Amino acid sequence: MDKVLIVEDDNKLQKLLQIRLRKYKNEFEVIFADNGVEGIKILEHKNISLLITDIHMPKLDGMALLAYINDTHPNIPCIVMTAYPTPELKEKISDNIFSFFQKPFQLDELTKAIRQALERDIPDGTIKGISVASFLQMIQLEQKTCLFEVNSPDEGKGIFYFKEGIPYDAICGNLKGEEAALKIIAMEKAEIRFKNITKEKIARHIKTELMGLIMEAMKNKDESGE
Repeated sequence: MDKVLIVEDDNKLQKLLQIRLRKYKNEFEVIFADNGVEGIKILEHKNISLLITDIHMPKLDGMALLAYINDTHPNIPCIVMTAYPTPELKEKISDNIFSFFQKPFQLDELTKAIRQALERDIPDGTIKGISVASFLQMIQLEQKTCLFEVNSPDEGKGIFYFKEGIPYDAICGNLKGEEAALKIIAMEKAEIRFKNITKEKIARHIKTELMGLIMEAMKNKDESGE
């Protein structure tokens, strides 16, 4: 039987979901975790078919949990629950993240998305993790201030700095600023890490908005034939 892992620190929402999803107990099993640390422990010991995660949680947030999924279980589809998405971003987020739900949401809509995700006919090996672009868009919609570190076995290491969801600077090898940002966005099969930042002051060397950077990076990649 399919197992659905829901990682959410709001106990009231947990109880509501538990009650609402009980009638589907013959289709899938629901497992709850209060934060990303608990979620990872479950993922290490159980065969999970679908991950549903909040973003803002104690101990380990949803962004770090998705990075772990990307590195260790890239074939698990993900549903993200967040308080901050915009319609424009939701339309442009990678298909590797199955769906976004803005809180508060209709439980019937989430139930529908769960069943659709579990019914997807995905050939083995076709999903290769959540794209770098998708993670960057989540940083933007969550308005996070952080260092975003990407390590690709083929393309090296890159660091992206965000302030309140706005791309400020990037470094990748000898490249800096927007040139480095374009190279990082195009990376594939990358390990991803986050470091939240509160006090560091970093000068802004990226003036282009994130979606503009993503579009330019994808255009460059298409033109190079990679």
